[in-house]
Amino acid sequence: MCTLISEANTLRFNSGAELPPQTDHLWLITHGVVKSYTLSEEGSLITLGFWGKDDLVGNSLSTVVPYALECLGEVEAIAVHQTHWDALSRNLLYHAQQTQQLAYIVRNTRIAKRLWLLLEWLANKFGREIAQGKLIDFKLTHQELADAISTTRITVTKTLIQFEEEGLILRPKTKCIILRA
Repeated sequence: MCTLISEANTLRFNSGAELPPQTDHLWLITHGVVKSYTLSEEGSLITLGFWGKDDLVGNSLSTVVPYALECLGEVEAIAVHQTHWDALSRNLLYHAQQTQQLAYIVRNTRIAKRLWLLLEWLANKFGREIAQGKLIDFKLTHQELADAISTTRITVTKTLIQFEEEGLILRPKTKCIILRA
């Protein structure tokens, strides 16, 4: 992290809170997971991405309107003023790469493939190794997964059950998902 950006300026947000939209600041996430989203003309939620530690998010990185950032748990973030953005080029490049990976996932034609690719992406980005596989240990509802891959909650539920029956995932009662090793 840039020495010009002080961790003393870290702000804490509760689960469900939205990071304030600011055009002269970006948010550098230091802890937790944030979902970026927009709304369709019909009012349906469209998930744009999931972001975590060391990711930069903010209105200035998107031309989509409306654009919002929702905390999917407790989040800590630093508001980085635009005068310091040049020091964050690595973070900005990573943001662009993640956006392209998500676009690739959503463009797959088979729903099961989309969901599997999203679970792999989430496990690689946010997961941690445990004995049974890779644990995605933050709560994601079936609706949030459905919104992320442009399908229905029912289809996600059926596909997760199928993945579980095939031994690809474990779903403990804690609302997390484990991708089998």
